[in-house]
Amino acid sequence: MNTPLIRSLLDNDMYTFSVCYLYLSKFPRAYGRYTFFDRNNTVYPQGFAEQLKEQLKLMENLTISPEEVAFMRRKCYYLPLWFYTFLQGYRFNADEVAVSQDAAGRLHITIEGLLWKTVFWEVPILALVSELKHRADGAMDRYDPDREYAKSLRKGERLLQSGLLFAEFGTRRRFSFDHQDLVLRSLLEANRRNIPEQKEQGRLGGTSNVHFAMKYDLTPIGTMSHQVISFCGAIFGYKEANYLAMDSWQEAFDSDLGTYLYDTYGWQAFRENFSKKYAKLFDGLRIDSGDNFRAVDKIVAKYKELGINPLTKSLTFSNGLSVEEAVEIHKYCAGKINDNYGIGTFLTCDVHDVAPLNIVIKLTAAKLTEKKGWQKAIKLSDDPGKHTGDPDEVDIAKKTLGL
Repeated sequence: MNTPLIRSLLDNDMYTFSVCYLYLSKFPRAYGRYTFFDRNNTVYPQGFAEQLKEQLKLMENLTISPEEVAFMRRKCYYLPLWFYTFLQGYRFNADEVAVSQDAAGRLHITIEGLLWKTVFWEVPILALVSELKHRADGAMDRYDPDREYAKSLRKGERLLQSGLLFAEFGTRRRFSFDHQDLVLRSLLEANRRNIPEQKEQGRLGGTSNVHFAMKYDLTPIGTMSHQVISFCGAIFGYKEANYLAMDSWQEAFDSDLGTYLYDTYGWQAFRENFSKKYAKLFDGLRIDSGDNFRAVDKIVAKYKELGINPLTKSLTFSNGLSVEEAVEIHKYCAGKINDNYGIGTFLTCDVHDVAPLNIVIKLTAAKLTEKKGWQKAIKLSDDPGKHTGDPDEVDIAKKTLGL
């Protein structure tokens, strides 16, 4: 298949651009190694790796257009003008990515290079693996756009009528590019249908995908990914990783993009680094693992302990949410703390007779400069069984953090 599935440099999540800027401004000589994890040990069809490599090579032709630069300058006010000059010169380099299949058909992917360059690969590669696999399974032939549009419209109406502020977060494991487009069109229609007289109005706040944000004049939503804290932990140590990540983020963005992703090493490690200073500087936290309801209680209690009214702060929930789960969390947050939602796979890959992939790409090694040695990078999780990285290093991190 020589038709490119990724057709825009902006077909990526917003956090890619903000994290890239952090690396450029704070760690411009740092290197990273990323690894693909398939939590379901999926067997891919013969020749799948070659199809993926072909798509990665096609991405080398992508450039950012003047219209795309103008959109980002208008919406992403927190990025400096020089960053757009950088984007105009950025090119993907497929040599940074190694792709193979083993004898059993399982997929192996590693990405290696300067962090500010290689950060752009994660989301498109996951989107490509997902779409290529669904194509290989024949799911495109069974796809009924009218049925899927109606289903997605009902979800949007349910979220809005329940008073939720939410965004579409589904690029990484989408059924296809076209289906993600369909989902956003249905959500926008639901937004238009939303009843103005409702006591509590919901709202589609935007999408994490910058290309679709531009297409529909939405806000591109996203701050950071776990790799920022994993990098800090690998280079500077686990106990202060969150503190150093928060400090670096605030220096780079000066209180813009104020939602912090706290669970890279679990709640216990984070709460010890979450001082009153940073609780005030950050607008809120993102919950991406663990029990959502218990997380609300712990975070509200921490804000109160620091003398901060939780109703001046917000929580972003993005932990594999369905519509009904989000509605229940919203009810639970009422009167405790402000809440919003990033809903991904359940919007962009909840397709009839299709099982979404359970795939991620994580930073697994880093070095501060080209002259330094590689350090192992890991991610812990508040969800059992979702730790990623070298198992021995995971044990070291857990012992260091007293987990």
